[in-house]
Amino acid sequence: MAKNAGRLAVVSKAGTPIAGVKVSTIKWAAESIDVTDKDSAGITELLAAVASQQITLSCEGVYSSPVLRDIAFDTAASKLLTDLTFKFGDALAAKDTVAGNFFFANYEEGNPHDDASTFTCEFQSSGTWTHS
Repeated sequence: MAKNAGRLAVVSKAGTPIAGVKVSTIKWAAESIDVTDKDSAGITELLAAVASQQITLSCEGVYSSPVLRDIAFDTAASKLLTDLTFKFGDALAAKDTVAGNFFFANYEEGNPHDDASTFTCEFQSSGTWTHS
């Protein structure tokens, strides 16, 4: 299996890069459907079907552009960002991507007096996504 450098991640909106990030975590989560009833003899039974699914991407990076800050701090701006693409590995070759609509769930900046300004943020999928 090929290895990737974590520093090569890019977030783009409609094909335009808006942030170079280090993706700290990518989390896929699903909710099950519980069909346990009195005939289950006290043992939980779950359907094979999924009730709901979501991908959450937690990102961090060195602050170099106000794009994410502007979206976060603008109370009138929609936090549902459509047509986002997260490219991992060799971002220019787009070897590994997740794309779709994502809710911009949080944003935080760190401004240490003796180091680069940094940010962390989180995106939660809304609707279907693609992975290629």
